[in-house]
Amino acid sequence: MKRACLLAPLLLAALSLTPAHAQGTATPPAATPAQSTPAAATGTRTVEAVTATSAKGYSIRVPAGWIPLKNVPGADVAFINRDAGTVRPTVTVQVQDVDPKLKATLADFRDLFASQLGKDVPKFKMLGEKTVKLGSTPAILWSYLGDGEGGMVRWTQVFTVKNNRLFTATLVQPSGTTAEQIEEGRAILTSLTLK
Repeated sequence: MKRACLLAPLLLAALSLTPAHAQGTATPPAATPAQSTPAAATGTRTVEAVTATSAKGYSIRVPAGWIPLKNVPGADVAFINRDAGTVRPTVTVQVQDVDPKLKATLADFRDLFASQLGKDVPKFKMLGEKTVKLGSTPAILWSYLGDGEGGMVRWTQVFTVKNNRLFTATLVQPSGTTAEQIEEGRAILTSLTLK
């Protein structure tokens, strides 16, 4: 714990955004969408899923109904759901280089981000935390509520560190999202594959 306290100021200086700030959306040229498009019975093409692959060392799979966005600040890849409403569900992936001299671990980032969430997210309420694996890489999966632009939202995030890079995938959904939509969103996040 002492190491995390000493690293916190250095990590904050090295990284300008906490996971809660990764709620924007984008698909700049860094990511290349690859489509899985089986033919429909009528002979037209329907997109069932899109896999975005980034030169920054990951890919993520998004189901039909999600539209890629470009030029979202701080995001490497972003998608927005077609569902209308005050707050539309979004998925973003943020990749940040970490100075190897810091020797920062996943636990260091977890502690740093946990200390910031209550300050950065109005009406913050943690719903759950779980240690998961992205392939063979350990990751942290969080779900929490807070006041976002347009009302209460639910954030689900998965983040991990690999090869001196911090990968953060964030799903933002309006409150009242169905359990089915929540699971669809979580499947997007856990589809994050590191190269």
